[in-house]
Amino acid sequence: MSALTPDCDPDLSNCGSPVSGGGMRSTVILLAVLVASASAVGSGATGAMAFTAGGAAVVSALVLGRRAVRLAQRATSGLVAHAPWRSRPVG
Repeated sequence: MSALTPDCDPDLSNCGSPVSGGGMRSTVILLAVLVASASAVGSGATGAMAFTAGGAAVVSALVLGRRAVRLAQRATSGLVAHAPWRSRPVG
């Protein structure tokens, strides 16, 4: 560990970025922004308000979609790594 890699394991096998990740709290906030923005657009907001709410809804949906894809990739890689059909060295 050094000042440049504060979140890394000693062998540098798992390094985190200060801006990566996304915990449960930020996911809930993104869902709330998405719901509030979609309801503002759906309730008949006009002009700049509708444009801003629509933009916030699109960005929130994209970020949540990216998180879902990352979660699915991690889940499948974990399943493949622990699969019983994986070849193991003999002896």
